[in-house]
Amino acid sequence: MDKVIERFLESGILISPEVDVREIGPVSSGPIVLDKESYVLLTAGKTEDWLEYEKAKVKSQKTEIKPHHDNGNVQLLETYEETNVKISIKDFVSLYNGRYTLLQNILRQRQELSHASSIKKAGELEPDEETAFIGMILDIGITKNGNIMLTFEDPTGIIKAVVTKNDKNLFDLAKEMSNDLVVGVQGTKGNGIVFVKNLILPDVPLTKELKKSPIDEAALFISDIHIGSKDFMQKNFERFIEWLKGNLGNQKHKEMVKKVKYLFVIGDIVDGIGIYPEQDKDLNIKDIYEQYAVFEKYLQELSPDLNIIICPGNHDSLRVAEPQPVVPAEVLPQLSVRKNTFMVSSPSIIKIGQVGSFPGFDMLLYHGFSFPFYADAIESIRAKGGLENTDNIMTYLMKARHLAPTHGSTQYQLGYEKDPLVIRTVPDFFVTGHIHRAAIKSYRNITMLNCSCWIAQTEYQEKRGLVPQPCRAIYVNLHTRESKILNFEHEDGSQS
Repeated sequence: MDKVIERFLESGILISPEVDVREIGPVSSGPIVLDKESYVLLTAGKTEDWLEYEKAKVKSQKTEIKPHHDNGNVQLLETYEETNVKISIKDFVSLYNGRYTLLQNILRQRQELSHASSIKKAGELEPDEETAFIGMILDIGITKNGNIMLTFEDPTGIIKAVVTKNDKNLFDLAKEMSNDLVVGVQGTKGNGIVFVKNLILPDVPLTKELKKSPIDEAALFISDIHIGSKDFMQKNFERFIEWLKGNLGNQKHKEMVKKVKYLFVIGDIVDGIGIYPEQDKDLNIKDIYEQYAVFEKYLQELSPDLNIIICPGNHDSLRVAEPQPVVPAEVLPQLSVRKNTFMVSSPSIIKIGQVGSFPGFDMLLYHGFSFPFYADAIESIRAKGGLENTDNIMTYLMKARHLAPTHGSTQYQLGYEKDPLVIRTVPDFFVTGHIHRAAIKSYRNITMLNCSCWIAQTEYQEKRGLVPQPCRAIYVNLHTRESKILNFEHEDGSQS
């Protein structure tokens, strides 16, 4: 019994005193992986799910490399085109109603919310009765006593809910709420209000499997190249291209390059034209077609067998409103007909690496236009460095299961059947850019990557005190799920 407890502690899992360790059953001698970011408390209520944890987490630790000789594959699961429909106020209402329904269905999968009532029925309860409901946050305020007042709505009505400052953990969680989040609420009915006992975000299941490819192959991730800007770090980007061609670096680097089957470019390929006032003063290429032509020239130097996946950013030649459709073929005429080039929207979901019985990896790609809003708006994110630590923003959005839940956090385009920014599919990788810094984090077995840039510090960043981390590429071995940041400020792309 002591050995079982010791095995859990070694893996960062704390067992609650009320758990009967004998009920857990045998524990494998291999690694136990739940959530690398924090200790997990295993309580009596969770022991029955232990075999599911083992199946989901440890299965991926036992993969073997299988012989494989083709170039992998790319499947476009969700990518958005331009809409040309006439928009009315009904489309705005439909967007929010549809979003609510999607996130409500995710929340109802939680046992504590499986029988959640409507807000109308919650409001009809007598004082001291227990209630659970799912609502969208309409307003957040502070009472005269320093408590947090949350106003929720659903299609049936509106209700106010109080989070007392005496419950520190719950109060801290309530401080992270923002308008338009869809949240599950458990509480006790009062006179015209609900006293909150628990707030539940849609989040990601703990049983998300850490998948590993049976093939020893790799993917590279870059973003925010900004070709056309005077500050484009041309020599460094050319060094990256030479490295990817196998012409730079030591033997170890050349072996790494041989494994690369996928190159992801997560937006802001070029600096664009007319993106901000007097931008022309910052450009050394003032024709949008010429900017993209330079990008095409670089990528045409790469192996024709390399899968290249390109999503847009706010500097690219298309609308800023999200979802941003694919980069137009007219500005990338050569790449658009290249055999293994895939143009996708921001956001988009694609699948890579499916082979045999292995299902492949689901990749959520999003440029990251909403990130500055949450870096400013959420106290805990500000306290942890704001835009300098984008992984905290990515975790926040993954918990919300939406890429820009608050109205005003991004510009969005109406006219789609479902809200394109809802994270309906739990991805294996969540890949972003926009902030010009490199970050890698694992959250519940989702590998979250924020890609670097290839441009020096901008005036806007200098005003905000944000120091970029340029000339980084993120290398991920899909067989081991090991991630590395390669720094091309150095001649050989050494790991930073």
